[in-house]
Amino acid sequence: MTEPTVDGRPTDAWALLLPPGWVRFPTGDEHLRELDEAIEEVVARALPADLPRDSAEPHRRMLGDGLRSSFSDARAAGAGAVYLPTEPMNGVVVPASLTELEIVSDPGSNPLEVVAEVLSEGYEESELVEIDGRPGVRVVETTLDAHPDGDLPDVSTRQVVYVLSRDQADGEWLVLSFSTVWNSEEGERLAEALVFFFDAVMTTFRWAGPGANPLNLLEQGAPATG
Repeated sequence: MTEPTVDGRPTDAWALLLPPGWVRFPTGDEHLRELDEAIEEVVARALPADLPRDSAEPHRRMLGDGLRSSFSDARAAGAGAVYLPTEPMNGVVVPASLTELEIVSDPGSNPLEVVAEVLSEGYEESELVEIDGRPGVRVVETTLDAHPDGDLPDVSTRQVVYVLSRDQADGEWLVLSFSTVWNSEEGERLAEALVFFFDAVMTTFRWAGPGANPLNLLEQGAPATG
């Protein structure tokens, strides 16, 4: 682990490698302008300017407003950023999202003790992990959103969460929560494949703040600042 510099800590920022088509949408209050630019870029790519204005403009507004509403909910929940696939992969719309969140525990707490508490919570799956030199925990939970009246289909959600210690002295943690949904056997197989995909993405995670080893950083990736 590289020692921090006077300008900050190695864990003040991070990077991970995502496939083409995924976009990081910052949802913090201090990044509203950046979020708006990212939304407009996605809308413009989905509905290019050369489409007839009368027919395309309502769809542009609907897409933009829908994204802003989703990110407003994420901001209210404390998320710092949301990552979404904005393009199909091999013709398939990817039913997944990744949320970035920072939390604080008691300053000075032993990260391994905090992790041990998380591991004892009775998740479907849980394991101790180490990501780029920092301890953490990986947990998995599957839920079913059932609709007995039949108006809407039952939807299952699988959530894979990595909770990583950023700073023991300040009790800071980074949470990366991946979710995928399905409502059929075929969709469940895709969800299982997407869980493998997310675990593969996490092998590319690197702390990227001041003082981090530049040899460890990714040439490409989705940067995320703390």
